[in-house]
Amino acid sequence: MNELVFCTVISRFRLYQAIAMLCSLQEVLKDPVLYVLCVDEETHRLISRMGWQRIRLLHLCELRHEALAQVRKNRRMNEYCWTLKPLLIEAVFSRDPKIDRVTYVDADLFFFADPSVIFQSQPDCSVLLSRGDIVIPSLAPENKARLQSLLGRYNSGFISFKRDETGLDCLRWWKNRCLESCVSKPEAGLFGDQKYLDDMPARFPNVCEIRTPGVNIGHWNRAQYQYSIVDGKVYAGANQLICYHFSGFRVLRGNRIIMIHEQSAADLPFFYGIYIHILQNVIHNISRIDPGFDGYSDAQDLERKESDKK
Repeated sequence: MNELVFCTVISRFRLYQAIAMLCSLQEVLKDPVLYVLCVDEETHRLISRMGWQRIRLLHLCELRHEALAQVRKNRRMNEYCWTLKPLLIEAVFSRDPKIDRVTYVDADLFFFADPSVIFQSQPDCSVLLSRGDIVIPSLAPENKARLQSLLGRYNSGFISFKRDETGLDCLRWWKNRCLESCVSKPEAGLFGDQKYLDDMPARFPNVCEIRTPGVNIGHWNRAQYQYSIVDGKVYAGANQLICYHFSGFRVLRGNRIIMIHEQSAADLPFFYGIYIHILQNVIHNISRIDPGFDGYSDAQDLERKESDKK
């Protein structure tokens, strides 16, 4: 199967950003296949009404794992969604034996360019991991090293598995670890689904770091680049920006958008304003499709700052 296959997990609290991400991916790629796992009925109902032909919606019941009901009782919503990542990837592989590779993307990513080059340049890698290097000039070197150790070397917002023995074994191992624990306790060596990625290169052969520049940049490492726009294309340094991770954005009532990780930042890249404008358009369009839909962050969602991903 030559088509690129992506998947994501969406709750109503990330629906607005997810719509922006899905639209951006369809804008830069011709006919991508997109699997979307909706964790609540409101999200499933709304996306169903949008009539996207290339999106395959999944219900939680389709994951068919006996431990999920108990996991849901014992975990916060963000921890539960993190747990679902490897189970969703596994479910997508099971749906179609012709699928060669599945790439998971977080709902708060946004694509500025075609990601095909990532897979074309490393076609034989069983697992592709995106670096999560912390580059924050205000941090002292020892604090940066400690934070990197706590949060992990990789960011799980963009991770890709190939259908081969190693890829499926690694995916199964990650799934089992996430089912065991997906809490955010960095001091105990646990950081949701993400910290487990540090162990993958040592445990499994053919686990590769993504070599393509401009992939999954976020607030934790954006400071290492100067951003520009040339002929309508966004660049991070000398390389085209493929996707940016707008982690920590929250949509409040009154269509107010805040950034819980960068509240006092004064040097935001120019495309932050573009992204906020896109989100506002998404909110407006959703209100026309379903005036009663409520995807605004609540108090519990806003309290997740300390346990949120990078």
